[in-house]
Amino acid sequence: MNIDELKTAWQEYDVKLQSTQLLTERIVTTMIRDRSDSRLSELRRTHFYGLIYMILMFIAGIAVLAGNPFDYKQIIEYIPMSIYTICIAILTAGMIRAYMVFSRVEINHDNLERSLKTIISVYENPNKFFAHAVKMLIFSSTILFPLSFLPRKIEAVGLWPGIIDTLIPIFISVSMVFIAYKLGAFKERQAEKFKMDMEELNNLKGISEELKQI
Repeated sequence: MNIDELKTAWQEYDVKLQSTQLLTERIVTTMIRDRSDSRLSELRRTHFYGLIYMILMFIAGIAVLAGNPFDYKQIIEYIPMSIYTICIAILTAGMIRAYMVFSRVEINHDNLERSLKTIISVYENPNKFFAHAVKMLIFSSTILFPLSFLPRKIEAVGLWPGIIDTLIPIFISVSMVFIAYKLGAFKERQAEKFKMDMEELNNLKGISEELKQI
């Protein structure tokens, strides 16, 4: 085999190697795209049902404030439910915003990286106002709401029995929230899945660049 034949054979091998590389990249990218698209569809469904639930909770809060089923007699008794309803409204607005972002994202080969960054940014750049709303929502439902019944309990059964009867449900509620927190119930897992897809895509690009330099 002369030098020209060797060059021709090497060029043919290089073309085959590049074709194989491009095919492998296409297959892996397709796998990442399909997986991310499936996760996005699940995310949309989760947010849609969560949004319906939040709207129902907001309507329930308004109904309690308007209908007064707990027979509140003092303005101060309305404060926990008012805080709860306001927080629900704030979180509902946040969920609507996130759902609109997710609804606009369309994952394909050309915009896979950009789409993943858009989804991840929703979780990485949360509005601190919404985080405070979550804390106030938990605080109002676990502590302030039971306390709103304290005056009538004291009036009905006396000071200490009324206090004890109020502290028991507060203790139970706070304990359940604490246990749920420790078990990771409040941890956002969806963002981590999309970050894994992004990391895999970046690794694929890194390998592709290394092969091009060989």
